[in-house]
Amino acid sequence: MRQSQKKHPTIPRSVVIVALIQLIQGGGLLSAGIYQAVVHGWGLKEHLGNWTFIPLPLFESLSSAIVLIGLGSLMILMSFAMLRLIHWAWLFSMSLQGLGLLFGLISYWRHQPNYIGMALGILIIFYLNLDEVQNAFHGEEKGEPS
Repeated sequence: MRQSQKKHPTIPRSVVIVALIQLIQGGGLLSAGIYQAVVHGWGLKEHLGNWTFIPLPLFESLSSAIVLIGLGSLMILMSFAMLRLIHWAWLFSMSLQGLGLLFGLISYWRHQPNYIGMALGILIIFYLNLDEVQNAFHGEEKGEPS
């Protein structure tokens, strides 16, 4: 007789690695946001008051303390969601990394590059695109038995 035991999915090593890298990246963003808030102040009124027809102040406000703290917190939450193999965590992590790389390119073009952040983003996207990681998050949708 077979005992009906509920199988707990094993977490692939690549998922653990990408979650840890994203946790480090999120912690760095959170720390940078807190540091910026403590040292330079929140500066939200100044950024909102400087908006004109050109979008450069928009990008400056996107690097403000509030946004850094928000993005860092989201990345930390996504790391834990990825370790639980929640389906939407893969999609949301990929979206966050895409936005992070877009802002990294904008910073690079403005001669304020963040090479560490861009390298971590590329590494995370590389891991997110591995078959092992994609199968861990999308395996049940492809008709594989649970």
